[in-house]
Amino acid sequence: MRRNCSFTPQQLSYFYLSLAGFSLLIGTYFLLQGVWIIICFTLLELTIVAIALLVYARHALDYEKISVDGDQLIYEKSWGGQVSRCQWNARWVQLIHLHNDPNQLALRYGNEKKPIGLFLRNADRPRFERDLSLHLT
Repeated sequence: MRRNCSFTPQQLSYFYLSLAGFSLLIGTYFLLQGVWIIICFTLLELTIVAIALLVYARHALDYEKISVDGDQLIYEKSWGGQVSRCQWNARWVQLIHLHNDPNQLALRYGNEKKPIGLFLRNADRPRFERDLSLHLT
């Protein structure tokens, strides 16, 4: 399951470069006309947009991957560039609902709980739960 993102990080960089080029072109024109305050606001705008796009790009490639291979269940999650991976005996893994949010699913292996389906819409969760339950029994 992947996060639903419209732009890849590379597309974001192209977008930002075109935005920066156009804004700096307009800001430079006004600077040459003697209105220096425009270039200050242009630089402020570009800085704020750059920060917002960096936050977006950091999570654009997040994903969750659950696979059942024989007796092994492998759960892999990438969040903000950090990848965590768990490998468990599939017969001992339970699919549960978290107490604080009945729509949120989790895998339980002993005392360990891992929330899953973070990128799913609520409408897709029942089908996902049904499909995963079939592989765990």
